[in-house]
Amino acid sequence: MLKSSLLILSSFIVLNCFCQPAEKKISFSKVADSLFAAKIIHPPNLLIASLKIYPNPAKNKISLSVTGFEPGMAIVKITDTKGKVWREDNRLLTNGTEEIAMFLLLQPGIYFISVSEKNKVVKKKLIIL
Repeated sequence: MLKSSLLILSSFIVLNCFCQPAEKKISFSKVADSLFAAKIIHPPNLLIASLKIYPNPAKNKISLSVTGFEPGMAIVKITDTKGKVWREDNRLLTNGTEEIAMFLLLQPGIYFISVSEKNKVVKKKLIIL
């Protein structure tokens, strides 16, 4: 990670300091400050939460593949297109990456499944045949 950051920094400096007219040159300190600010805003170990639903379309059984969550309780919610909640479960995520099997008794149509915890929410569309 450090090597790639240094490589990006050095190539940025070369391109901006040597390939532009003198009045448009960017100083090294401005580049370093912007890279430092980017690291604070977007830390490298930040996990991006994701949700995969399969099979989709489904009939009465689905599997959810959940990644990027913290270990702990998460809420799995199924809503229809009008916002009506059809099912809401609390699930324990032991390591943040889970496979969740669900049996459903839903009428054919379009639904949305959301998985949420603290400040992370992931939502996907589900089609029931």
